Formats: sequence, C-alpha cells, structure tokens
Amino acid sequence: MFPAPTGTDIVTPGRVVVIAHPGKVGDDGRQRLEAIVTAGGAPAPAWVTTTRDDPGTGQARRAVEDGAGMVLAWGGDGTVLGVIEGMVGTGVPLGILPGGTGNLLARNLGIPLDLAAAVATAYAGINRTIDLLEVDLGHGERRLSAVMCGTGWDAEMMAAPEALKRRLGWGAYAVVGAVEVRQRPMRLLIAVDDEPEVELRGRTVLVANVGMLVAGLDLIPEAAPDDGLLDVMVIDPSTPLDWARTTTGVVRGTDSSRDPSRTHLR
Repeated sequence: MFPAPTGTDIVTPGRVVVIAHPGKVGDDGRQRLEAIVTAGGAPAPAWVTTTRDDPGTGQARRAVEDGAGMVLAWGGDGTVLGVIEGMVGTGVPLGILPGGTGNLLARNLGIPLDLAAAVATAYAGINRTIDLLEVDLGHGERRLSAVMCGTGWDAEMMAAPEALKRRLGWGAYAVVGAVEVRQRPMRLLIAVDDEPEVELRGRTVLVANVGMLVAGLDLIPEAAPDDGLLDVMVIDPSTPLDWARTTTGVVRGTDSSRDPSRTHLR
C-alpha cells in the first residue's frame, strides 16, 4: 500500500490479518493497533505472530488460503520479507506497519513510520504492484527480496548484531560499516541480461529494487520499485578524494554517473 491523499477515510477491504513480530511490536501492540483501527470505523483485524521457525511465510499463506482481503506485516524488513514470500502472486494486498530498525522497504515506498499513519495508509492507500528480486543462495536455496541484496561492505553493515541495533538503532549499521569499509576491494565478474561478463573491482556490489539505505541515504537514486528493472551498483572508492566525492554524492542523492567510483548497470 502507498500513501493516499490526505483526508481519505479508512475503508474496510474485507477480512484483515495482521502478522506481527512479537519482539518488535511490544506487549501492548495488539491493543494499540486495534484502538487505531476501530477508531477509524473498521473491525479489529485478526492477529497472528511470527515464530523463530517461521518468520511470516507460513502465516501469510494460511491467511490468504483462509480468504484474507488484506494482510498487514508489522515488524522489520525481515518480517515483511517473510510475509511477502507467502503472498507473492496471490493478488492479495499487503500493508506494511514499520516496526524494525531500518524499515528500508517502507521508507523507499513512502510509508510513514508512525503507526497510526501507517495504518491509515494500509486501509486507504493506493494499491501498486512492485518488483521483487529472486536470489540464488547456492545449494538449491532461493530467496526473495523486495529491497536489495549484495556482498562486501554493505552486506556486512546490514548484518549488524540485534543487540547492537537495540542499543543504537540504525546507528548500529554505521558502526559496523565503519569497520568493514577498510576491507580490500573484491574482484567481480558481472553479467547483466544477455550482455558479456564485465570484470570490475569493488568494495561493495548491490543488486537493488530500490535505492535508499538507512538514514535517508539514496545510494541509487535511479532505482524505482515498479519499473520492471533491477539496478546493479558497484562502489569502489580508493583515495580520500574518492571517498569524499562518493560520500557527498550519496548524501546529496546525485546521479551516480557523475561519480567514477560508482558503476551503475541496469
């Protein structure tokens, strides 16, 4: 769901099922959500929680099989992705209630981080279909992603420990990233569509559906979630001047073509 024009009333899309990460929403999460929904004139939604063994995929499949008119994923990006895995291709709308540290998909889609505003977006928002990545992890394992996947500096940064994220919020990513950014660049072979492989060097490589990272940093401003394209970004600043130029460009959200340390493929 995408934000609707202001002043739009809450509508009832049929049976609504909330799939919530219990560690992210708090003990009073259900009561807070029900109060917001019923105050808007809609019935209280059904309530399901994720588990350690099932981060939302099985719960989403059962919700769809049981006739849900809309599913709300409440948690971080991991929870949202788990729910997406169970809903892809079903045609049932997914609403996102951001409850994690990064909330990257919600931020990139313009979904408010405030719970009441996110609920209003889910119930009265504009339905749009977005692209997904299918990621081959090897050994026959495949996963879906709605945001991005990668290796190198960015991947290590996003693997910040949960304890550190609880203490520092999104600043945990910056702490880990500051350590990993000193690693040596990787040798990369990249093939896009039917083009020949190109050899590049980079400290991080991303395949992305959207371009914004934590703290509002728009790493790939050209990326759009519904254009039918994936964006490949290789970043390899070497000198202090390179780092300054790349950092300034990312902070300002400028086109990557102006930065020789960023290689953008689509």
